[in-house]
Amino acid sequence: MNPFGVSGKTVVVTGARQGLGKVFAQSFAEAGAEVFLMARNVPALEAVAAEIAEKSGAKCRIHPIDVLSETSVAAAADYVRTMAGRLDVLINNAAVGRGNAPLQDATLEEWNLTMGTNSTGTFLCMKHFGRIMIEGQSGCIINLTSLAERVVLQGTCTGAYDVSKAAIACLTRCMAAEWAKYNIRVNSISPGLFLTDINRDFVDAHPGFYNESKSRIPRGRWGEPKEIGALAVFLASDAADYITGADMHIDGGYALW
Repeated sequence: MNPFGVSGKTVVVTGARQGLGKVFAQSFAEAGAEVFLMARNVPALEAVAAEIAEKSGAKCRIHPIDVLSETSVAAAADYVRTMAGRLDVLINNAAVGRGNAPLQDATLEEWNLTMGTNSTGTFLCMKHFGRIMIEGQSGCIINLTSLAERVVLQGTCTGAYDVSKAAIACLTRCMAAEWAKYNIRVNSISPGLFLTDINRDFVDAHPGFYNESKSRIPRGRWGEPKEIGALAVFLASDAADYITGADMHIDGGYALW
C-alpha cells in the first residue's frame, strides 16, 4: 500500500470553483480520490467538474454551499453523509480576498464579510463536516491560512483579511488538540504568492508588481499551483499521520526576510 496515496478517499473542497480550490480539486481527483466540489456558484462548479473529467476521467460530485449560512453548511454535510457515508478529508478553502482600504476607511460590513466568510465559515464547516469524521473516528482537515497571517505585506492595508487568516491558524491548533481523541488530524496550509489562473491575470496587468515581488522571495519566483496541490495531497495521506496542529508554510521563503 502506498502511504503517500489518497486513492479511494472521500474529499470535500469548499471554494472549489476557481483559484486554489480548483487546484485542490484537480489534485485529489487526479490522485484517485472521490471529490465533492462545493461553492455558491453551481454553473462554475459544473465547469470545473467537466474540466477535471476531461483531463483525468474522474467524476466529481457537486453541491452548493454558502459558508456564511449554517443551514447551508449543514445541508452540504448531510449530502456527503448520504452519498458517501463517510468523509476522509475536508479542505476549507472558501474565502473572500483582500480589500485594500486603510482601517480607518473600512466599513463594518466589509470587516464582517471578511471575518464571517473566512473565519466563521471555516468554523461552521469544521463543525458540521467534522461530525461525520467523529462518527467515523477518523479524518483529516486542511484549513487555508495565508502568508499574511504572520507577515504584514509591505504597502498593503489588508487588516481584516490578515486577522481572519490568523484566526484560522489559531482555530486549527485548538481543534487539532481537541479532536485528536477522535483520530482526526487538523492542519493548515499557509500559501505565499502563487500563479493561479486568477493571479496570472493580475500579473499580466501588473508586470512591475510581479517583478518586484519576486525580489522579496528567496526562491526568486512565485509558486506553481501544482506545488500547493501536492502539499495538500501529502497532508491528507497516511504518510502524514503524525502531523497535526501544524501550519505548513509554502511561500518560497518569503517570510525569511
